[in-house]
Amino acid sequence: MMISGQDGLKTNSPFAKAEPAKDISDVFKSSKGWIGADGNYSVKISGDKALWFFSDTWLGEVENNKRKNPVLINNSVGVQEFKDGKSTVQYHWGKTAAGKPSALLVPKDGKGWFWPFAGIMQGEKLVLFLFLMEKADGPSGFAFKNAGVVLAEIDNPNDSPNSWRIMQIKVPHVSIGDKRKVLFGSAICMTKDFTYIYGYEENKGGFYKKMLLARCSNNQVAKFADWEFYDGSGWSKNLEDAKPLMEGVASEYSVNYVPGLKRFLLVYHDAFLSPDIVGRTSLNPWGPWSEKIKLHTCEEKSWSNEVFCYSGKVQPWLSKEDEIIISYATNAKSLAGVINDARLYWPTFIRVKINPLP
Repeated sequence: MMISGQDGLKTNSPFAKAEPAKDISDVFKSSKGWIGADGNYSVKISGDKALWFFSDTWLGEVENNKRKNPVLINNSVGVQEFKDGKSTVQYHWGKTAAGKPSALLVPKDGKGWFWPFAGIMQGEKLVLFLFLMEKADGPSGFAFKNAGVVLAEIDNPNDSPNSWRIMQIKVPHVSIGDKRKVLFGSAICMTKDFTYIYGYEENKGGFYKKMLLARCSNNQVAKFADWEFYDGSGWSKNLEDAKPLMEGVASEYSVNYVPGLKRFLLVYHDAFLSPDIVGRTSLNPWGPWSEKIKLHTCEEKSWSNEVFCYSGKVQPWLSKEDEIIISYATNAKSLAGVINDARLYWPTFIRVKINPLP
């Protein structure tokens, strides 16, 4: 039996206590060149290669726990290869006409910038959701707003990212108004019959989001006319019929089927800037979802009141039947905080064992 505590989180669960996955986190540590990023979406594209899609990325050097000569770009890509029981990551970014570092993935019209979100292989192609961002009024670190969603179709994902052939397709199932915002691409989950594309609805008031769900036939993500939206009891071709599955998700989260649970698992950071990573389970991709289960409290929050954690999500291809691997990001409320504390702003991983089912 699951027992709810005073905070609404289950106090016992099918999960053991999370442990740091230092062996995975250390693979991404570097002292020169690529020196940290957030976002941390990934897609395994073959038996020995995976791609990592990072949002804001620091370039420069790390010395005495500080970032030296730092340059901040909007996204980068890591290519992780596995050989002889070890893995290495090579990082890729773009260059401006003047030869200065820039984002690898850029809007074809040059307006705004991209933050990569969920991606999936479709045969030999990779499709990747890119959130189009623009500058906006707001406090340092939060002065941005959504301007749309673009689907990138990459024909040759096995080649060097700097040589990718990319088609950018505007996602029509978007609503960006003063009172209501709807975006898809936060998570993708493929089953035998369908590909489920998760997103969120955000009403005026900011960071409190509600989960939305669309689906399409497998390998047909770009056929937007065939998308169906969950309306609370079934499926509709009309975006306006989409009903929230639950409240409280983050913009970045994951949904995947976990064999050891025999259930689908939703993982996200609880509430805005909460240090808690939580999970919910369901027998179906659309729910109903269980109460929240606390999986981990990020210790980095205790370092300083300026530090916050976010972007919690499962990396399914790194996980096993009896454990899940979760990544998250750590940040500070100012750029100076990240520059002067090089412990922050790296992909960080935890390992959560699954207790045997009764």
